[in-house]
Amino acid sequence: MREYEHRLGKISQDTWSSQVTNAIGSGRPLIKLQKQHPSVQTALYYVRVKTHSNHTLFATRENETADKDTLSAALAQIVADELQQIIHSRQGVSLTDWILEPDSLHVIVSLQNDRIHADSKTGKPRDLTAFIAALKAATAKRINLMRNEPGSSVWQRSYQEQRVEDDHMLFRLQKKLSESDSIILSS
Repeated sequence: MREYEHRLGKISQDTWSSQVTNAIGSGRPLIKLQKQHPSVQTALYYVRVKTHSNHTLFATRENETADKDTLSAALAQIVADELQQIIHSRQGVSLTDWILEPDSLHVIVSLQNDRIHADSKTGKPRDLTAFIAALKAATAKRINLMRNEPGSSVWQRSYQEQRVEDDHMLFRLQKKLSESDSIILSS
């Protein structure tokens, strides 16, 4: 059993896990990085995708009409639906957590170890890049149909990704996502 340094001394992984889960306060179990059989490992990535020109696409301002509010809710639901649909169609890719903010999508993506081959040009994992490209294309198409603006940009061209190296980093990211004060939708 792995032990973690804590300000009160060493604690077991089970104790640390329950403390972390309670610290988040979400009631959901914490996804932990675990040692697995060498042939079945996963890599976690924190990904942030921003809307085109940082527009607040998924929330309305207080002075806007009820129609705009309904449209924003429908656009947010499109992103949630497409996340679920794409995950079911992609082998070796899964989501642990995600939140949608007015101008961005934050996702923690899990890739199986055999799916982590990096692209020679970007250095990013090919399956992660393919997942984000499919998500952007599917959501942009549906959002533009709903807004009656075919061909308009919805997302910025690039995305930011960071590999999650350990349990502590994962905890910080999950806490950051769960404590965001501008969450529109979440996993």
